[in-house]
Amino acid sequence: MPVLVAALWSGLLASTPAADVATQRSLVFLGGPLVLLAGLHARLFPYLHAPARLRWLPAPITAARHWRSAGARHPVLLGVTVLAGCLAVVVGAAAGPGHTALTLNTGVAAADFVWLSAVVVLLEPAIAGLGAALGRRFPDQSSTAELQRNLGGGWTSAEAVVHLYGPALGIGLGTLLAMPGQLGIERWADTGSPPSGVQLTLALAALPIAVGLRLWAPRAYARGLWEAVPWLAEATATLAGPPLPEPTPAWLDAIPDPWARLVAIQFVRTTPLPLLRLLALVAVTAYLGSRAGLPTGPALAVALGVCGLWLAPLRDLHERAQSRARLAAALPLGPRPRAGRAGWLVSSILVGPPVVLVAVISLRWLLG
Repeated sequence: MPVLVAALWSGLLASTPAADVATQRSLVFLGGPLVLLAGLHARLFPYLHAPARLRWLPAPITAARHWRSAGARHPVLLGVTVLAGCLAVVVGAAAGPGHTALTLNTGVAAADFVWLSAVVVLLEPAIAGLGAALGRRFPDQSSTAELQRNLGGGWTSAEAVVHLYGPALGIGLGTLLAMPGQLGIERWADTGSPPSGVQLTLALAALPIAVGLRLWAPRAYARGLWEAVPWLAEATATLAGPPLPEPTPAWLDAIPDPWARLVAIQFVRTTPLPLLRLLALVAVTAYLGSRAGLPTGPALAVALGVCGLWLAPLRDLHERAQSRARLAAALPLGPRPRAGRAGWLVSSILVGPPVVLVAVISLRWLLG
């Protein structure tokens, strides 16, 4: 998802003329937090939301070990998001109308996003700490319980309300703390003079605040982990409704291989709006294949976005390979199904549409 949002963000930047520096910087300021917010749920999911967290909660495992286990992949996922955002800024700002090469404004835009990312890197674990600290049940007459009830509005349980506001508050605080540093970078680039004393003070003050919240996060997580996780799991199950599977689309019956049909059904049931994603991919392929001229920067950004939208669920399908392997262990199947992998037919169907889109774009570039 962050790669998809970064691609769309890059397309917006590429559609902005080179001379319109103010608009480009506004898009960087607004788009940077959105890119970081897009993948935030996946990065914070292991801390409190993951089913494994609830399953291992009764075991004699310390909160510090829960914290380390949940954050094992956090730096990698955050690094991918930051890298995608940096590439989006550089490509989008350098490919806009009137640009012939990388400019000083491109470097300023990239520096703005890097500074924002540095602050958010420190703040993100504090969102999980806040969720654990305020995701507990408090006495009915306490101010915290009253705040939970007022913010929830009856939409979900009071203990789960913090998870509705925590991500936006964390990214919002990171944006607020990074703003003086971003303004200082732009002042330095525009006037050649260093940031003013106030800007420099506020920019440097952001770091100890972010570091302090980062150090506070594990302690808050340890204090509320044992209560927050069960309440969150209960709220999630309540919102999900009864565990009834969705009806199987009739067109899947056309797949002759039972194992391939099983994997296809799993893909359809775990992917929101799969047919709409496929139609978007087909529509972009038809548009780029029929239009005159080479694909523009925004068109390429949209193409990359729809490819990412189609391919993103394949990660979840891959992670379910172990459960499929357990199902296939007692069945007379070949080595690929017994390992939980999809057959060649399903793999070709799932990967085929993006490959066709890439082939169409490549052919248009070769033919000029």
